[in-house]
Amino acid sequence: MRSFATLAAVAIPFCFFSTILAQDNQGVSNYGPDEPLINLVNTSPSKTHVYKIEGNADNPGTAYGAGEGSLPAATVLPGQTVKFHLGQGFIGAFTAKNGEGSRFEVNFRSDSPSDYKTWYNTDMQFGMSNNTIGPAHGDKQINGDESLAGEQDCLAKANSAWGSIPVGEQQELLDTGYLEGTTGKDGVLTSVHMDKQASDNVLNFFQNIAELNAYLVPGSVPGKKTDETGSKADKHSWSVKTKELTITGY
Repeated sequence: MRSFATLAAVAIPFCFFSTILAQDNQGVSNYGPDEPLINLVNTSPSKTHVYKIEGNADNPGTAYGAGEGSLPAATVLPGQTVKFHLGQGFIGAFTAKNGEGSRFEVNFRSDSPSDYKTWYNTDMQFGMSNNTIGPAHGDKQINGDESLAGEQDCLAKANSAWGSIPVGEQQELLDTGYLEGTTGKDGVLTSVHMDKQASDNVLNFFQNIAELNAYLVPGSVPGKKTDETGSKADKHSWSVKTKELTITGY
C-alpha cells in the first residue's frame, strides 16, 4: 500500500467488507447532488464483477462504512452500472476481482474546500486486472494530462513491449511464472499476473518497460535515493476537480 501526502489516508489502517446484492445504487443512502460518487461500470456481457472495499479508519461519520468493521463489497452484474455513493470525506480503495485485481485508491477529503481536488490512482502491487479509473465525464487531470488510469487490457500492454527485450531477459521473466508465453522478437505472452512476491525483474518489466498505467512499487522512500522504478511509480498520483469518478471493468 502506498504512502504519500495527497492520498495520505490510504496509508492508515482500513476496515474490510463482505458482499451485497447488485443494486443500481449502493453506498450511503442519504447522499446529495454534490457528494462523492463512483460509477462502477461492467462492460462484460457474462462476468459479474465484485470489488472489495476498504475505508480509512478515520473516515468521518458522513462517509461509507464509517465506524463499522464489516460492510459489503460492491457487486456489479454483467452490463450493469452501479452508482456507489461514498458520502463526504471518504478515503479508501476499491479492489477488483474481490481483492485480487487492480486496486483503485481514492481520496475525496480535500484539504481546501475552496480549491477542491479528488485524488486517485491505480495500484497493481498485489494484483492486476483489466479495469480503469478516471473522471466520469472525461475531464483532464488538474495538471492538464490525460486522466484514465489502469489498463483495459494488461496482457496486450505487456505484449506491446515484449519483443523489445533480449531473449535471455525474456526467458528469465518466464522462469518467474508471472509471465507465460514464448521468447524472441516474434514471441507472444499468453498470460501475466502480479502479487506481492513478484521479483525485481518482473516489477521492472511491468513498471519501466511495458509501462503499465499504474504503480507496481511504493515509490520514493524518504531519505533514500529513488531508482527508475520508484520515480515512475511516483507519477501515478493523480488529481481532478470533479467528485464523480468511474471505474470500468472489461
